[in-house]
Amino acid sequence: MRRWFVLFVAALVASAGFVVAPASAAISPIGRLGETLQISFKGLVADITVHSVDPSPIPPGFGYPPRPPRQQVWRAWITVHPIAVPTPYAQGITYSFRGVTATGDSYEPRNTDAPDALSKALNNAPAGSTVSGAVFWDCYRDLVSNVVLIDRVTGEHLAQWNL
Repeated sequence: MRRWFVLFVAALVASAGFVVAPASAAISPIGRLGETLQISFKGLVADITVHSVDPSPIPPGFGYPPRPPRQQVWRAWITVHPIAVPTPYAQGITYSFRGVTATGDSYEPRNTDAPDALSKALNNAPAGSTVSGAVFWDCYRDLVSNVVLIDRVTGEHLAQWNL
């Protein structure tokens, strides 16, 4: 039993040197509302601007109605200028614009049938084009204070605009 315990402790000490690695935070651009930020992520390079965040009427195809207590829909007007894109639909499956509040709530973008929805424009945006549209959130608690661009698959923080 004593040999087993000594081997176990020795294995833990030896593996601790291999497992522990210093964490490094990825550097992502942070700007203010109206500033153009250049995003570079796994072959995607684009200049993205968040122009404004304002209340919106309920867009068509929003699904269930806005939730209480606030029961409001807010939208962000965004322009994307792709510079390098491996495939025209790559941005549509990668980018997700979240609305984040000062208290830490995060609102996911909702799919809509609105003709000005950004998700539709990003599905076929080749390099060199410029697309604009709106991202809609169901703001049921606090109001949005930051717009954060993340990778939909990994959740990696790509950019942030402060209001």
